[in-house]
Amino acid sequence: MSCHGPSITIVSEGALEELRTIMKDYARPLCVSDEVIKSEYGDLLESLTGSSCEWTMATSYSNSEPVGVQNIDIVIGFGGGTSLDVAKLIARKTGIDWISIPTAASHDGIASEVASVSHNGYRYSEKCKGPLAVIADTRIISKAPELLKLAGFGDIICKTSSLAEWKLAHEEHGEPFDEDVYAIVEEALNSVLESDDLETLIRAEIEAGRAMSIFGSSRPCSGTEHAISHAMDRSTSSLHGLQVAFATPLCLSFLDDAGYARHSTAAIQEFMREKGIPTTLAKMNTTKSTFLEDIDHAVKIMDKRDRYSVLKHLSIGRAELSSRIRELGY
Repeated sequence: MSCHGPSITIVSEGALEELRTIMKDYARPLCVSDEVIKSEYGDLLESLTGSSCEWTMATSYSNSEPVGVQNIDIVIGFGGGTSLDVAKLIARKTGIDWISIPTAASHDGIASEVASVSHNGYRYSEKCKGPLAVIADTRIISKAPELLKLAGFGDIICKTSSLAEWKLAHEEHGEPFDEDVYAIVEEALNSVLESDDLETLIRAEIEAGRAMSIFGSSRPCSGTEHAISHAMDRSTSSLHGLQVAFATPLCLSFLDDAGYARHSTAAIQEFMREKGIPTTLAKMNTTKSTFLEDIDHAVKIMDKRDRYSVLKHLSIGRAELSSRIRELGY
């Protein structure tokens, strides 16, 4: 797998059929999935691979334990975010290539080399390896719960914040930057702001993942809004994409103060409300006090990762955060 993204990308209705062609070069697949997806699509997947798959359930996988399957020549991640993350971790541990087959458009990790890993009560990103191929069958993905699609929108619109903060961090703090990668993510973002169809969302997620692979880290697509989401994981159980979207208007408003925002905070909030993405503390099932604690912790996460936060740049204190949260209607 090159650093420039998957060698094969197929996004269409019935795309899963293309697995027959890809699997001609492989004989012993390991499929990482969950019980629901295996029950509904397991027989179809095995018929397309041309062999009986070894199966690993993502919910029972432990990253600290060795992979207990021998003689595997390809790993297939078939399912939601957890299944794809586990496939990435197994591929990294074994050195074997993997294929991404998402069953929901819930996040931008479907084509990235970054896995979300849980540790000490919250999740963080861990570099693995990108997929050899991405097969996104819209016939399957369209059946996923609507909330997962909303999370996918959230993980793309948060780029209004992450891109602006990345540029700020480069110009004000010397963080590495790549104009071409910036352009890839910006184009993916704009495509979703202009069109809400499923294929556009999936392709935007794939492009965001490709951008992260080219740059070598998640920084183009992940800023303080992501760190806040990771902090929120300690006390909430919402979807990642909804959490990063929830934090985006706050971060974007401060980026506007710093002169780096290229999108209106009000426009992003309106986009979120129109789609049904949570914009208030009540709808996110949290409190102002907890949210403020999460923001404090997020700044520590950014410092630990040597990423420059707009909150640190502007020396934003608790009182100003509290005031801004009220002004934005959280």
